[in-house]
Amino acid sequence: MTTATVSEARSEVGRGFYLAMFLVMVTILVAGFSQTVPGDFSSKRGLPLLLHVHGAVFTIWVAIMVLQPSLIVGGNVQRHIQVGTVGALIAGSMVVMGVTATLVSISQHLVPSFFPKTIFLVQNLLGILVFGALVAAAFALRRNVEWHKRLMYCACASIIGPGLGRFLPMDQFGRAAPLVLFAANDLVLLAGPLADQIVRRRVHPAYVWGVSTVILWEIAIAPLAFSLPAAWAVHVLGG
Repeated sequence: MTTATVSEARSEVGRGFYLAMFLVMVTILVAGFSQTVPGDFSSKRGLPLLLHVHGAVFTIWVAIMVLQPSLIVGGNVQRHIQVGTVGALIAGSMVVMGVTATLVSISQHLVPSFFPKTIFLVQNLLGILVFGALVAAAFALRRNVEWHKRLMYCACASIIGPGLGRFLPMDQFGRAAPLVLFAANDLVLLAGPLADQIVRRRVHPAYVWGVSTVILWEIAIAPLAFSLPAAWAVHVLGG
């Protein structure tokens, strides 16, 4: 087998892996939100319109998460590029909607019971900014396939927490709930560099940057959440 053939084989393995893992992420999100969305929409109190819009934008992104790797596996690179441009706009709107929805959720007392409000505030605000930064970097490096797909993987893996939080019995974990959530999330996140290590015998630097960014975000949550500015912000929001 020639060097070129080996390279192509590895590329094919990569395509199958990314499609499979994006399907896993989407399954987690769908399974998690299916636990609460019917009740959210049928509740007498209902949700603010903003959160409905936020949910619609997020749903579009979930569809893109499946479509994009499927197009690559099918060899439709040109369509992948076209959808990617739309996806970048959707990701940008997700950042705006994510920040706004977090603030509204606190002010409207819609924070999940297992989350202290300051942790909810800091985790969501930092998380959506990390997601936006990773997507922006992936889009900027879209001509470099190896960097692009890995940064997008990290970006998408960083936002499956809400699905995991709805799917797992978080109330049973008590104060350890955030740590359990991060651990479960990181299992998916670290599957990327693990696959690199197995198939390529080395971890691509894109994963070093992407995974490090997500891990640093998780580490920063606790000290920031239990700071006076976070408590003040929650108080101002009426939470």
